[in-house]
Amino acid sequence: MTESLVRGDHVSCSRVGGAMRRESSRLRQQALSLAEALSEISSSAGPGAHGPPEVFEATASVAMTLRAMQATADDLDEAGAALQRYATDLAEGHELGRRAERRVAAAGLLLEGTRVTEPWGLASAREAERRRAQVPDVQSRIDLATAHVGRARGRLQREMTRLTDRFSAHSRNVQSARRAPLPGRRSGPT
Repeated sequence: MTESLVRGDHVSCSRVGGAMRRESSRLRQQALSLAEALSEISSSAGPGAHGPPEVFEATASVAMTLRAMQATADDLDEAGAALQRYATDLAEGHELGRRAERRVAAAGLLLEGTRVTEPWGLASAREAERRRAQVPDVQSRIDLATAHVGRARGRLQREMTRLTDRFSAHSRNVQSARRAPLPGRRSGPT
């Protein structure tokens, strides 16, 4: 079996992207539950009242964590979508590569990496000229397939670098949130 001109598993990329988007949805649901609980806590204190300082501090910490969860869910969805777009581009690249490889074979030429060459050996002058004349067209098809995938990989890399920076920022925001202890429940009459 010969090695494919275009490397990469578009099916796995798409599955990972889908899993990331499902996780994003799950995280959004958890953030919604947390937002509802935070709203209940805030409304139970009454308008303009914050309650004891430890409740205010804990509420502020939870609110900051909630914002980070929501932003992380959004970015996770973006990352999954980017990976799924890449999977589509990669599948197209595989098809372009297969077509180009068939052209190479049909022209009686060889593919050495991504370079189209004439085979060694005896050939009539007519056959040699026919092959030589086809090299530029066949090479351009190979170049099209590899450039298509190269551009897709570049886009994916830029997007993942951007999102990695954002995920790091979300993590730092949560770490810097005040870690106020949640108020303890009192037992017995107060």
